[in-house]
Amino acid sequence: MADKFGEDYFYGGKESNYTNYENVDPSKAFRNVISFIENERLKGRFLDVGCAFGFLLREVSSFFDELYGFDISEFAINKAKQIIPRANLKILDLDKSLPYPDESFDCITALDVLEHTQNFKNNFEKIVNKLKISGCFIVSVPIDAWPRRLFGFLDKDKTHISILKEEDILQIVEEHELVIRSKKYFCPLPIFHKIPYIPAQIELILKKE
Repeated sequence: MADKFGEDYFYGGKESNYTNYENVDPSKAFRNVISFIENERLKGRFLDVGCAFGFLLREVSSFFDELYGFDISEFAINKAKQIIPRANLKILDLDKSLPYPDESFDCITALDVLEHTQNFKNNFEKIVNKLKISGCFIVSVPIDAWPRRLFGFLDKDKTHISILKEEDILQIVEEHELVIRSKKYFCPLPIFHKIPYIPAQIELILKKE
């Protein structure tokens, strides 16, 4: 799987939905996440799962004492090291074990990541295990709902292999006794523009209690 996330994935637009990932405006793409972190005055240790070029890490760097990120893509991590050299960055496959102690992060994000993995439920659990009690987990994924059934052919990304129904995702959340702080729907457009309220993707802000 790792070989699918090279330069062509982020710039080619052939087997992904990106034509130039560097055109992402992180202040807009991650607006909800940044606002939540700022409003809740989160601090401590932050982990971005599937950090790509490190844009989100850079945006939230002023809030946290320690920054961590990993991605399956060596190409992306090399870019991220230039963009946010302060962060502790690794090349890791979420479908394998994670080298972080349990309950070690105050906030974890996994934005458009779990759908790329072999086992959504197991990988969700891996991430939650790394979260401290009272920590926040922010996750966004595409869902199997009417927009995808009608327009799914527009999704060129062949690595989207784990698309769940909303009720199945919420069941996993409930099994881990996470509190839903926020639930939003949106439809993604190129360059990370989002149309709100259309249930093509779901964004959940969760708290571990």
